[in-house]
Amino acid sequence: MEFGSVAQREDDAREFARTAHGEQKYGQAPYITHLAAVRAVLTDFGYDGALGAAAWLHDVIEDTPVTAEEVESRFGREVLDLVWAVTGIGPDRKARNLDAYAKIAAHPPAVVLKLADRTANAEASPPGSSWMGMYRTEHALFKAHLGDLLADDPTVARMWKRLESRLDLTVTPPTIEQWAEIDRLFAEGDKQAALDAVCAAFECTRDEAELVLIERS
Repeated sequence: MEFGSVAQREDDAREFARTAHGEQKYGQAPYITHLAAVRAVLTDFGYDGALGAAAWLHDVIEDTPVTAEEVESRFGREVLDLVWAVTGIGPDRKARNLDAYAKIAAHPPAVVLKLADRTANAEASPPGSSWMGMYRTEHALFKAHLGDLLADDPTVARMWKRLESRLDLTVTPPTIEQWAEIDRLFAEGDKQAALDAVCAAFECTRDEAELVLIERS
């Protein structure tokens, strides 16, 4: 099946994602803002082609009713393989992360897309925010699972460097145990205590704390 030129396929992917995500927000901005940021990171490192299309589509299976079959039929198997690899399936954030890590390990080219996604998220997060704290806490496991993929590729190495510079790993992150206690309170239905714990740990607003809890659930 033909999918048009590289540029046309990417244009189609962008508009498809815009429609699929609809009224979803990234913070206070339309969700397309995050997708554009992921694409911009890939552009900075010279990536195009299937990765360009996948940048726009990387959350459609996880966050919208769009199916894997629909992505493949409209954009091809190469794009689907990238999108599916970074699509975490599971009951909570930890399970979704581990599912994505396993699929990326089985399809190493997807590590480029995942690094661009995590970099865009980190660069959108203020240094002292609960979002940044979450990414810092996750980073050791993130790198343990993905750090050896395409390790001989100098461009991938530069992507890791950019991400870790933004994370500023000299800052001690919240511990896994601290996050586990926050998750426990939320899972047990004590949402107010969970919100209080996030706010106390990061001195953030309750609106930010609530968004973080939603992301982790």
